[in-house]
Amino acid sequence: MHMPSPTSRPLEYRLNQVLDYIDGHLGQNLNLDCLAALAHLSRYHFLRRFQQWSAEAPHAYVRRRRLETGASQLLYSSDSIAAVAQNCGFDTADGFARAFRQYFGLSPSRWRDERRDMAAASSQGPVAGQNGPVRIVRLPTARVAYTRHFGPYDVDSAAQWSQLDTWCRQHGLPPSPRYGMGLDDPDITAPEKCRYDVCVEVPDGFVAPAGMPIKTIAGGAYAVLRFIGPRVLSKDAWHRLLRDGVLYGRYKAAARPCFERYEPDRLDACVEAQDCELCLPLEPQRDL
Repeated sequence: MHMPSPTSRPLEYRLNQVLDYIDGHLGQNLNLDCLAALAHLSRYHFLRRFQQWSAEAPHAYVRRRRLETGASQLLYSSDSIAAVAQNCGFDTADGFARAFRQYFGLSPSRWRDERRDMAAASSQGPVAGQNGPVRIVRLPTARVAYTRHFGPYDVDSAAQWSQLDTWCRQHGLPPSPRYGMGLDDPDITAPEKCRYDVCVEVPDGFVAPAGMPIKTIAGGAYAVLRFIGPRVLSKDAWHRLLRDGVLYGRYKAAARPCFERYEPDRLDACVEAQDCELCLPLEPQRDL
């Protein structure tokens, strides 16, 4: 089957691929030439088009993602500040601490202490809509097609799921698991900058048209909590999952996105009346 050439892909597709690459390589050198090559644009055109599209310069976007990811790692792992700094592409812990204080207004250690206290308090007591305990399971790797929305997670989600349904029917895809994937922590990232992907598993060898990206959801260990209830109540369930799955266990949250997983027989519950598994990717704590 004919594969579309990289330059035939829509610009939005290519720029979203750049964002995905940045998320997966925060600890590496992400200079302008590297990112422009990924988008198949000249350095000048990439700089101009990226800023028009995202309202951020590439270097500002990379710096923000490094700091916000560092904040998440401080909260959901026991890694030292020096280890978090290295993971997120800072040469020294001192350089990370200065940038972190400038961005968040607190030192990394104080931010970690205060946010952990807040997370522990918010996860106490019963969770409306929760059904069942937190389980540690191994999920298989999934190859998915997806669409992406920028903005608050509770805005336009119905239209996004409907768009995916239409696309699946047009391409004759059989019923298969679907995923709602938040790429940013809404407690850390500004709502208008949050990214949300709705995804559907596709068969091996399936070639999507030029406008529909394909990616892989990594398999491995996940903390999983089944959630049944309206979407507005899921935030408390996520807090419980993060506490029970990570803070006091053998694991830390892996540097990969969390997601909602919907079995094929629960697809009608993807939008408001949820019936899904909340899935948090895990890896062993470094000091264990």
